[in-house]
Amino acid sequence: MKTGLALAALLGSTAGAPAMEGARLQPGTACYAIARGDETIGTTLQTITAAQAAGKPAWDIVVHQKLANGSFDMRDHLVVERATLLPISLDSRRGLDPGAKGWHRISLRYRGGRVSGTRETATGTTPIDAPLTGPTWDGNLWGVTFAALPLRDGGTYSLPFWHYDQGSGAFTVRVVGSEEVATPSGKVAAWILEAGTDPARLSRYMIARATRQELGYSAGPITQRLAPPGLCEAQ
Repeated sequence: MKTGLALAALLGSTAGAPAMEGARLQPGTACYAIARGDETIGTTLQTITAAQAAGKPAWDIVVHQKLANGSFDMRDHLVVERATLLPISLDSRRGLDPGAKGWHRISLRYRGGRVSGTRETATGTTPIDAPLTGPTWDGNLWGVTFAALPLRDGGTYSLPFWHYDQGSGAFTVRVVGSEEVATPSGKVAAWILEAGTDPARLSRYMIARATRQELGYSAGPITQRLAPPGLCEAQ
């Protein structure tokens, strides 16, 4: 029925995927400390800005991560549909020196059921062109994507993704509880998620219930937590 289709569009749903709630995200800048045990080993600066893309509401998202005193430096710039977080573009920059290990420049555009672009490494530039089967999210954006899911107590979700290194896959996300999480501005009520690309090896994410802000995650010995903005001043 037309009314059902209109309601689905309003809710941001896509066939065979959860009805995403990306419009509930909020613009702003957040600084995170990356730690191994009690040692801070890096920072992540994340900025979400409201934008327009192809005449539609979008989120412009920049995630800039630095580790090991800057020897690892990676900046991802994504533009995604605001309601669904379906990707429009990704530009990824890793490393400052083309001779450094892992240096790359990735440029992707999602349109017409395909992802296309280029991958530049120290050995040269190669084209990217791959078909997508149905709605597909970008595999480089984790916490923000999980925050846009229709999170509910006991909810379980599967979200198809495409990644420039891994190709096609699916995120598994489970809501396993809620708790008060300490942040620089005080305690925040949060959803606790188990999420990742391998159901047998899921990370633990904390998402603010009211604002859907990503508060942090833990993956084995590595954690990322909200930190005072001054920690990311150099970024």
